[in-house]
Amino acid sequence: MRFKHWMLITSVLILEVACAGKTGVSAPPPVGDAQQAASNALITLQKLVTEQNYKALGFSSLEEVKSAELAAPLPMYNIGLDRLKNYQASHDANVLLTASSETIYPVTAGGHVRSSVSVVKKENGYTTASFGNAEIVKGLSRYRNENRPNAFAVRIPALGLYFLGNRIENRLMLTPVAEDTRLPFRIGEAVPVEEVLKAIILLAQTYNGLPM
Repeated sequence: MRFKHWMLITSVLILEVACAGKTGVSAPPPVGDAQQAASNALITLQKLVTEQNYKALGFSSLEEVKSAELAAPLPMYNIGLDRLKNYQASHDANVLLTASSETIYPVTAGGHVRSSVSVVKKENGYTTASFGNAEIVKGLSRYRNENRPNAFAVRIPALGLYFLGNRIENRLMLTPVAEDTRLPFRIGEAVPVEEVLKAIILLAQTYNGLPM
């Protein structure tokens, strides 16, 4: 599935950062500010992009990478597998959301979202978490820009699922941002969280622990 593909690319790039001796690119040190950490991550991303991987990372040309900029960040919330398995329809769905220590920063070039960097808050400050995930961040950004300025990302790591979260009249709505044949929803259409949960709880209960 496409989720696995992008997760593998992200892992490869993180590995490249870690192998500074081989690439000549060192991982940015932790800093006290998330925005500064994201700026540092963008510089690292620009150094890591090559003729071989720029398309996989979402860019249309290698030259485009040079003009890449950060867009407004998206806070992220996770839904854990155990909580999902134990959820009952009579419960408040909001309790499933756990604020993540990661924040996604879309990366733009020429006015278009191309890729992303993510930073994570640790005990010693903010540092780079990942690069890429282009298809997901393009979807998140596209539907956030459609009258959802206060939106946030919702991730179900075990199932490889991302949604754009938003609250409409205090009701939590989730918008699918990428095609997934496991779900009956249309991309870009906000769905009440209760309806989404009905569709994914079965997936969670039958999940075998293997990457998706």
